[in-house]
Parts: sequence; C-alpha cells; structure tokens
Amino acid sequence: MAPQMPQLTRDPDETADLNQLIDEVVPDPDTWKQTPNPVLGGKRPIDLLNTPQEQVLRDLLRAAKHGMMS
Repeated sequence: MAPQMPQLTRDPDETADLNQLIDEVVPDPDTWKQTPNPVLGGKRPIDLLNTPQEQVLRDLLRAAKHGMMS
C-alpha cells in the first residue's frame, strides 16, 4: 500500500478556482481527474488535490491553458 500524502488545508476559494481552471482547460473534466496522467508521474489529478503536489497540477493546467504544452 502506498504511503498517504499529507493533506493541506486550503481556502475553499482556491479549490473552486482550481476546479474552474480544470473546467476551462479540459474537455471532459470528470474523466480527466480520475485518469492516471504520465505528466503527473502516473498519478490521477484528483489525488493531487489538497496535497503539496497540487501546485504541479496548477502549473500543468496553466501551461495547457496558455498553449505551452508540447
């Protein structure tokens, strides 16, 4: 069993902001959040929410939004 990542306490507005960003960038947000992503080390985006790795998810989405993905 994999070790549990520490949970962070985030302002609800930050979570809403991230979910809004996902909705803007991803055509099928619900499926995307549940699907392991190789750019995220094979982790599911939903598993990064409220963890120290959430910033990686934010950076990925912002890059995609601004066309900086290869």
